[in-house]
Amino acid sequence: MKLYSDPRLLSLGVVHGTTDRAMGNMRLAENTQALFDKLFIPEENILRFKQVHSDTLVCAGSLQQARQIQADALAEADGWVLKGSGFGAAILTADCVPLILWDVHAQVVGLSHCGWRGVAAQLPLKTLQKMQEMGAKGPFSAWAGPHIQSCCFEVQQDVAEQFPGCVIVKEDKKFVDLSKAIKQQLLTAGLEERNIQLPHLCTCGDKVKFFSYRRDHTKDALLTFVYRP
Repeated sequence: MKLYSDPRLLSLGVVHGTTDRAMGNMRLAENTQALFDKLFIPEENILRFKQVHSDTLVCAGSLQQARQIQADALAEADGWVLKGSGFGAAILTADCVPLILWDVHAQVVGLSHCGWRGVAAQLPLKTLQKMQEMGAKGPFSAWAGPHIQSCCFEVQQDVAEQFPGCVIVKEDKKFVDLSKAIKQQLLTAGLEERNIQLPHLCTCGDKVKFFSYRRDHTKDALLTFVYRP
């Protein structure tokens, strides 16, 4: 079983990671169940929502609150901020950026589904701000799972103009560097560059390891999750 993860966060006791293509389409319940069974994680304690490419965040400050959220109708949102243990959250991606943020002891963890609309709407920055509202203490760290890179993310002018020029790769066509856009937001928020790890793993460019909506035009998806036992 291959999970992409960050050893810094693992060392703080947070089980997390992004799946690869070999683990199957994570939109299928049997595949997510198999994943969490292997990790001895109770799937009923993993929060999910309907992702809508927004900047909306959902917060859970305890297992009890998490269970109430889980029992409610599926919320529309694109980010989680979690504080406490015994529960976690998961998102699906197929080119968008699965971004994990955590504070000094990983007592507060943010998990965001950052598509280009979310990045343009400052979702990475807003996730960090919401974490601080929940009592998170710096220094903060960040890690992203596999996502589309600037080599493959060609856009039209209407999308390009929603980003600062420094994250647009200008040749005869326009390409957006989502990693760079996220990094800029986090640096502006005060994160140290050494604490921001955004590995160059391109979902669109590597059809062996990853699903990609842009490449394949299917809804097969990877899953990124966080869980504190």
